[in-house]
Amino acid sequence: MLICKLTPQFFEENSSLKEVLDREKGVWVGEKTRGYGIVLIDYKSLRFGLPLRTSIKHHYCFQTEDSKGLDYSKAVLLQKDGYISDQPFKIPQDEFLKIANSTHHIGQMFSKYVSNYVRGVLKADQNILRQYRFSTLQNYHKELGVD
Repeated sequence: MLICKLTPQFFEENSSLKEVLDREKGVWVGEKTRGYGIVLIDYKSLRFGLPLRTSIKHHYCFQTEDSKGLDYSKAVLLQKDGYISDQPFKIPQDEFLKIANSTHHIGQMFSKYVSNYVRGVLKADQNILRQYRFSTLQNYHKELGVD
């Protein structure tokens, strides 16, 4: 498990994404002051970054503390190694340990989250897709094989 940051290259090359973590007036504010902390995770042959967030108000996440954790709904696809910074993203030790000790569980839950989205798109099931209306997965239909 690796906790790191996204590079400026990611933000430059992915400015057209729909549904991202930080938007102001419909425009993505990519480079935050503190940077994006992400945990790398694989889904099939794709590599995603799950952002560390505070104030998570839904259950599509892995919680490390009250309303803090990894947000599955704002996962970003990392198709280039250049998108991943070699600078570590520091978090409190107790949060780090909770994530590190739950890596397998996080992988299973994220896979379930993505697989359910894929099923919803393929079936055009609006009941399933309603819960994904703010998900970043809508950016990756081609990569997920649902385009």
